[in-house]
Amino acid sequence: MLQEEEDKMEAVAARLRRVREILDLSKKEFAERAGMSEQTYGPFENAKRELSLIAAKKLRKTYDLPLEFMYFGKIEDLPTRISREL
Repeated sequence: MLQEEEDKMEAVAARLRRVREILDLSKKEFAERAGMSEQTYGPFENAKRELSLIAAKKLRKTYDLPLEFMYFGKIEDLPTRISREL
């Protein structure tokens, strides 16, 4: 599912959830490290809201997650630690 269905909200949510699990962080920790509240981040991971570009850029800056991965599932430019576990 991580590379399937590209930018569907559920696919984006699954990718975010999997990265967070690989990094062994709670939703709150994951969100706060990226400069967001859990209330802001949670709906993205729960597929209740489309991932905003502002939030995606924060995740990119904090976790080195390419926008191409978050939105389209492209794994080529992911950090090794994450790509190895996907």
